[in-house]
Amino acid sequence: MTYTEELIELNNEKREALSERNQQVYEDFLLYFRTDLRIAEQQAEELLMDILDHLLEAEKEGKTAYDLFGENPKAYAEELIAHLPREKKKHQLAVVADAFFSTLAFIFIIQGAVNGLLPLFFDFNQTISLGNALVIAIYVGFSIPLAISMVFGFVRQSLFKPDQKKSDTWMILKGGLYGMLWFVPLFLFYTFVPSFGPELSLDWWIYVVVGGLLYLILKIIKGWDKSR
Repeated sequence: MTYTEELIELNNEKREALSERNQQVYEDFLLYFRTDLRIAEQQAEELLMDILDHLLEAEKEGKTAYDLFGENPKAYAEELIAHLPREKKKHQLAVVADAFFSTLAFIFIIQGAVNGLLPLFFDFNQTISLGNALVIAIYVGFSIPLAISMVFGFVRQSLFKPDQKKSDTWMILKGGLYGMLWFVPLFLFYTFVPSFGPELSLDWWIYVVVGGLLYLILKIIKGWDKSR
């Protein structure tokens, strides 16, 4: 376990001691930090731990999170973030690569399951066109950084709201809507674009093996990121 992971685990344990109200404000504060990929993760976690310790002490004196953060915790968080060092490009690249290989591994394993099960019940064509597959891979690859940015943006917009349940509901609805918009080009491509390029017919287990290899690459990337 890395030093940063130890800080995150300790933070998870210690903030349970906060009152329900203070914990809600602090967790909004914490999420606002953790969804900002520009800032150095370790320094951000060290600062969050210091803030949590101050908040626990303040609570013993009968103070609230607002007494510590002010009436505008979001502005206070932005002020602190502005003074944190920037994260290395290596970590940002690892986050994007993590999402990219996770998505590809998921697609390959699902495709393997579909190819393995559907022929048991239907006359299922397992042939793929490399041209179509390449276009889809490029679309998925380029859309992932945008998807990460949008998801983190939705989470950040939902924080520090008076009605957290309503805010969470809006965040889920917006995420679902944008998820559907992401799927529309894929659906139109599958439906209307004819197959092009060389064709291959692969057994279901090949997809599963490729998905497993992608998962292995994902683990290597995570190990590489932790070694920084």
